[in-house]
Order: sequence, then C-alpha cells, then structure tokens
Amino acid sequence: MQEILKSINEAEQKAAEIKAAAQEKAAEIAGNAEERSAEIARLSEAECKAYREKAIKEAEESAQKNYDDEITAKRAEAAKYAADRLKTTDNIVSDIVRRIVRGSC
Repeated sequence: MQEILKSINEAEQKAAEIKAAAQEKAAEIAGNAEERSAEIARLSEAECKAYREKAIKEAEESAQKNYDDEITAKRAEAAKYAADRLKTTDNIVSDIVRRIVRGSC
C-alpha cells in the first residue's frame, strides 16, 4: 500500500514538474510571439508607408500625364479655332480692303 502511495506521490510530483516546465515553455513561446508580433507590426508599417508613397507618386505622375494630355488637346483645339476665325476674318478684311480700294465705301 505504501508503494502505491509512493508511486502516486512520485507521479504527482512528476506531473507538477511537467506542468511547471510546460508553463515555462508557454511563457517563453508567448514572449517570442509578442516579439515577433511587434516585429511584424514594424515591418508592416514600413511596407504600408512605402506602398502609400509609391501609390501617391504613381497618382501624381498619372495626374500630371492626364493634365499634360488635356492641355495638349485643348491647345490643338484652340489653335484650330483661331485658324478658323482667321480664315473668316481674312475674307471680311479682304472685302473691306477691296471696297476701300475701289472707293465704294
């Protein structure tokens, strides 16, 4: 009977040692996980910042290109309008000059 109690006591002691070791290992794993989590957060923040800066730069470049394209198109449109107005004006001016030269004014 004493041997059974001794075996039970030894098993309980062994279980307590195993539990203590498991708790120590769990604390170590939790500490490592917290460190890794903080490292991942720093890396993610750096990646997000780099991505944000890249996206802003691409958006600025795209906006500048769209602006330049629109300015080019509007300049061409304005030049065509001006040329058309000059053609119309040339006929009117020629008619006025012809009237003055002929003396019919």
